Amino acid sequence: MAEVVFWREAEKDYRQLDGSLQQWTDAAVERLQLRGSEIGKPLRNNSYSKLSGFKELKNHKLGIRLIFKPVAGGAVEIIEIAAIGSREDGKVFKEIEKRRRDR
Repeated sequence: MAEVVFWREAEKDYRQLDGSLQQWTDAAVERLQLRGSEIGKPLRNNSYSKLSGFKELKNHKLGIRLIFKPVAGGAVEIIEIAAIGSREDGKVFKEIEKRRRDR
């Protein structure tokens, strides 16, 4: 079982979601707690972001992505949720790159 923590900015993202998107996010967090880093699509570096080491869960119908990073934490795997946002135009990828650089 993994421990899931939110980056401060991701907590703000979560609070701004409507009810159905919060429900999807809650279910995604439960899946991450149970299965840890074995789920999610690995992300890679590209021309506008360096996201190697991050993964994403997405819902095409709802148009949302949850970006997270598995972190080695000894006996317990830690999953850091870095961003939750719209799939539109890769907007969330640009935002997570900014957050990653600021950390």
